[in-house]
Amino acid sequence: MNGKEARDVQEHVADPTRLAALRAVALLDTPAEEAFDRLTRLAARFTGAPAALVSLIDSDRQFFKSCLGLPEPWQSRRETPLSHSFCQYNRIAKTPLIIKDAREHPLFKDNLAIRDLNVIAYLGIPLTSADGYILGSFCVLDGKPREWTGEQISVVEDLAAAVMTEIQLRSEIVTRRLAERQMKERNAELSTAYGQLELESAERLQVAERLRQMDRMLIQQGRLAAMGELISNIAHQWRQPLNVLALLAQDLPITLRLGELTEEYLDTKVEKMMDAIMQMSQTIDKFRSFFTPVAEKSRFSVLEAVEKTVSLVDISLHEVQIRIEVTSSAQPQIEGYPNEYAQVLLNLLINARDAFVAAKPPKPTIRIHVGEENGRSVVTVSDNAGGVPEEILERYSILTSPPKGRKGRGSAFTWRR
Repeated sequence: MNGKEARDVQEHVADPTRLAALRAVALLDTPAEEAFDRLTRLAARFTGAPAALVSLIDSDRQFFKSCLGLPEPWQSRRETPLSHSFCQYNRIAKTPLIIKDAREHPLFKDNLAIRDLNVIAYLGIPLTSADGYILGSFCVLDGKPREWTGEQISVVEDLAAAVMTEIQLRSEIVTRRLAERQMKERNAELSTAYGQLELESAERLQVAERLRQMDRMLIQQGRLAAMGELISNIAHQWRQPLNVLALLAQDLPITLRLGELTEEYLDTKVEKMMDAIMQMSQTIDKFRSFFTPVAEKSRFSVLEAVEKTVSLVDISLHEVQIRIEVTSSAQPQIEGYPNEYAQVLLNLLINARDAFVAAKPPKPTIRIHVGEENGRSVVTVSDNAGGVPEEILERYSILTSPPKGRKGRGSAFTWRR
């Protein structure tokens, strides 16, 4: 063999893409299988050859998926080094390699297979993958020189095609098993990911529930603070009618003893007493309605809600010399929760009062204006307590909008200083 032929064979054997195709069929170093052994027996029987092989050419050896008639130890080893290989020379698809007497052939006369394997005559058919790579050969061997007939060559070619069918079948099985294993691994990864997602979702739900509880606590704290303010205001509002009732209670016995108690005088006093009692009752009704939760939305007048809220705290504001003015440029009606609406306004008024206590302006004044803007009701609460720092100004803007999916007027509270 000349140098160029030797290099061509070596490059063919060592070709990385060919070796990758060989490993893809996953037959190297696998046990013998009856399907392949049956084909080598048929080839040996039909050609009268003492030996037949399914040979796969690796980078440094030839492995026999099926071997019939080799001398020991090669029969048991089921492989030889490439120094003992004729099959590595099968490099052209669909082209049989036919050797009558290897001892006289210029390419094979020095091959160690002649001495160690008793290979004199050789007929080999390339085993070609679907994408054109030569994986090895299907061959019959004889220990004496011989002529291979055309019929023998044709039969061995047919049997080689059957060998490739078996190889491709096993390659498909390996591919399917690999895909199934990858699918199981992906399913396991997905299962783990779903488990982590469920855990994270549960944790988020717990966090959301804690936030809701904190919101409820903050709302409750706001209600308690408002209740304290209203209780103080009720005390102020009850003081005058209670004083009236007390004075009348003292005056009636005196008038009776002096003999001045007439029916007309009694009617006048009773009327004043009933007015005082009615005033106290109305205060209680306002207090009760403010803290009675409303389960469903209702349509209510914004101006009435504002006036009602102001009436709950106006006396306590006046006592600290805070003037409160309510004006309107519209009579908007909205759907919502009137108590919650009043709660927001009440919190603004309480905050304004606290700001006045700290700032002590000369004429503390709170102005509330009810109007409309772009189809929404707007309640503007302004005071002259000195202003809010820019970095926290956004905290004092509380906006609400119509329910999602419904047309209607929204509303807005704006606190300006």
